[in-house]
Amino acid sequence: MQFAWLSIAILCTVCYHLVLKLTPAGVNPLLSLMLTYALVTLSFGVILLLSPGGLEWRHELKQLNWTVLALAVAIVGLDLAFMFVYRSGFEVSLGALVTQSAAAMILLVIGVAAFREKLTGANAVGVVLCLVGLWLVNRR
Repeated sequence: MQFAWLSIAILCTVCYHLVLKLTPAGVNPLLSLMLTYALVTLSFGVILLLSPGGLEWRHELKQLNWTVLALAVAIVGLDLAFMFVYRSGFEVSLGALVTQSAAAMILLVIGVAAFREKLTGANAVGVVLCLVGLWLVNRR
């Protein structure tokens, strides 16, 4: 099942970047994203109501914390940044590659330092290859 979810994440990431790149330059990005997230909210509402097992609203709401707001801020920043990255002429073929590679390197440090994740020798070689690749991709 892990492979299926990974495949869906990859497919949706590709769609995400293509749609942002193809969003008309003349459309107000804030209006576009606001309507997008209205549809997202509606979609999650329908999925939540149709999901099996029922929902104890009070119990579930009590479990929420600061991560709801933090993720909302991150998503707004992510969407606006990518929309403007592509509008400024950055190539869709490199936008995700550069940002995801850089983010992966930062998350690697955070994973080791904050979550005590372990790196193997093969991981270290992969990190070096990613850094070299990132340097090569950004050369002009």
